[in-house]
Amino acid sequence: MATLECWNCGASLDDLPRPITRHMNCPKCFVDLHCCRMCSKYAPKATISCNDERAEPPVNKENANFCDYYRPTSAYRQGSVERQASAKARLDALFGAGAGEDENSEADDSIEEQGDDKESEARRRLDDLFGP
Repeated sequence: MATLECWNCGASLDDLPRPITRHMNCPKCFVDLHCCRMCSKYAPKATISCNDERAEPPVNKENANFCDYYRPTSAYRQGSVERQASAKARLDALFGAGAGEDENSEADDSIEEQGDDKESEARRRLDDLFGP
């Protein structure tokens, strides 16, 4: 049997029983597995995003569905992780994470203390949003 990987995180799905039902989630990231994104017929560049003309694709391709034409495949793309890391690095650069830490004067310290609470709150929200 071919090795299956989660479409979202790349975790191995070999230990899951077959067939994959609409109630199954990835054991690592908990996304739905019986969805368009993990189907061999998924075609994101096609108008209806499905290569099977009989299927009625759902609007959200990442949610579990009742498609009778579902055929699981390893749809994980390493590039998505790299894009996420790149986006996080750009956000860090935008918010000045790590910039100018060694060049603080007393005036800068007082200004930093005032904005530190807002910055730490913004940083916490971003970390919650994008994860570790």
